Amino acid sequence: SSRAVALPLTAFAVGATIGFVRGARATGLRFLAENAHRPPRTVRGWYFYNKTKNYRVLLGGMKSAAKESSKLIATSLVWVGVE
Repeated sequence: SSRAVALPLTAFAVGATIGFVRGARATGLRFLAENAHRPPRTVRGWYFYNKTKNYRVLLGGMKSAAKESSKLIATSLVWVGVE
C-alpha cells in the first residue's frame, strides 16, 4: 500500500532533519569547547579555524542524521510490518 512506502520515507526525512540539526549543534559546541583555550591570533588563523569548524559541524551533522534517520526508519518499518 502507499502507507508502506510513505511512512519510511517520511521517517527518513524527519529523522535526517532532526539528526542533522542536533548533531551539528552538538559538534559546533564541542569544537568551541575543545578550542577555547587557544583562539587564533591572525586573520589566516581565524580563516582556518572557521573552515575547520564548518567542516566538522557538517560531518557531525551528517553522522547524527544517518543515525537518527536509521532509527526512525527501522521503527517505521516495524510499525508497517505489524500493521
